[in-house]
Amino acid sequence: MEVKNKHKPYLLLAAGITLAVLLIAGGFSLYRSFLPEEAPSSSASQEESSESENQESLEEESSSQVSSPAPGQASAWDSAATYQKGDRVLYGGVLYQAKWWNTGEQPGKGEGNPWETVESPSSTPMPPSSSSAAPPSSSAPASSSSAPSSSLPPAGSPSVGTQGFKVVAYYPSWKPSSMGKIQHDVVTHLIYAFAIPTKEGTLLPLENAYAAQSLIEAAHQKGNKVLLGVGGWSYQGNTLQSVFEQATATDEKLYRLGDAILTMCDQYGFDGVDMDWEHPNVSNGSSKRYEKLMLYLSEKLHAKDKLLTAAVLGGVSPEGTVYRDATLAHTDKVLSCVDWINVMAYDGGDGERHSSYSLAVASATYWKETRGVPANKVVLGMPFYGRPSWATYSAILAADPDAYGKDVTTINGVEVHYNGIPTIQDKTYYAKKHLGGVMVWEVTQDTADREKSLLTAIGEALTW
Repeated sequence: MEVKNKHKPYLLLAAGITLAVLLIAGGFSLYRSFLPEEAPSSSASQEESSESENQESLEEESSSQVSSPAPGQASAWDSAATYQKGDRVLYGGVLYQAKWWNTGEQPGKGEGNPWETVESPSSTPMPPSSSSAAPPSSSAPASSSSAPSSSLPPAGSPSVGTQGFKVVAYYPSWKPSSMGKIQHDVVTHLIYAFAIPTKEGTLLPLENAYAAQSLIEAAHQKGNKVLLGVGGWSYQGNTLQSVFEQATATDEKLYRLGDAILTMCDQYGFDGVDMDWEHPNVSNGSSKRYEKLMLYLSEKLHAKDKLLTAAVLGGVSPEGTVYRDATLAHTDKVLSCVDWINVMAYDGGDGERHSSYSLAVASATYWKETRGVPANKVVLGMPFYGRPSWATYSAILAADPDAYGKDVTTINGVEVHYNGIPTIQDKTYYAKKHLGGVMVWEVTQDTADREKSLLTAIGEALTW
């Protein structure tokens, strides 16, 4: 007799329910596989956005430190940068720290140098920069050392002026902290003024020699040259004309002086010599000694592929009178052996006689046509100061902010005559068309305001 299980209907029902649940779950999973991936929640999006902003902040911070390191950090020394006390730089594999504010002061040895050695960077743990916390940004600005000091193209390029056109600027040795005013993209040649002769036929130690070395390095980085200026009008209140005459009175002293000049030129790495004997004369016979010295220097310097130039008077007065005694002292042999002459077409007198456009043209014409100097060897000198006050161009602008557009102004009740931007540009354009270059005395007298700068004006005129 068959025995019936009274629980069998319930077991079948449970099995059916279980099978239904499994089928539903499987179908739902299959359905989910065809749906798009779920978007992140708003909180997750905010976290990612926050991380992105932090990353950008880190990159901006890193980028800003490229051109302006934080206190205690160091970047490569930049001759065009301005440093504050405590700033650190790397130069020649050595870590230096600024002792006071400076611009263009090369780290190294020398009395009065604004840098002190910290120690070799290889043994000095540097503070971590923010750039190590995040990958560098591809849009980070370049270092300030690679940025040009102005928007002008390099002075030697055809886009600025005639190929080979020279822009010569004297730099005074007694102003070692004013190198920031030099526009290396405009200036092609600098003259470090001055090496001082003695009556024994030697030279005094070069003043602020560390500044000369800094000047040379900065110029060479831009492909420019620096010459050693010898002489000048005076030293410590005494004119140097008689010193030159005594220093060359005998052949022994003359060649001693020549060798001293050559030695100093090589010692510091100058690219040549600018002779600024003010002034040899025909009447007293010093022109013959001058000629002998210049021929000796020319032979020695040119054998080393170095330059020899000479500073000469404008040659004529504003009225047209020729200064024969001083100008004829630069004999034909001297004019042939130099690479060029720097014509001091200024100091014609006070007031309008100082340095007019007509005086510049008359001076250049004398040397080019009367004396027969090739045009490419005539470099026209222009002043960066006024007379009779001797105020620098920057001081004139400080007294009269509109002075850049004219040639005369009044300072403390005194009428001052100088060369403003229009005259500087007219002279530069004339030189570009007819001569081999322009020269300025002297570069630190310019203003740091590039829009009103006379050097900027020269560079612009060369694009005309």
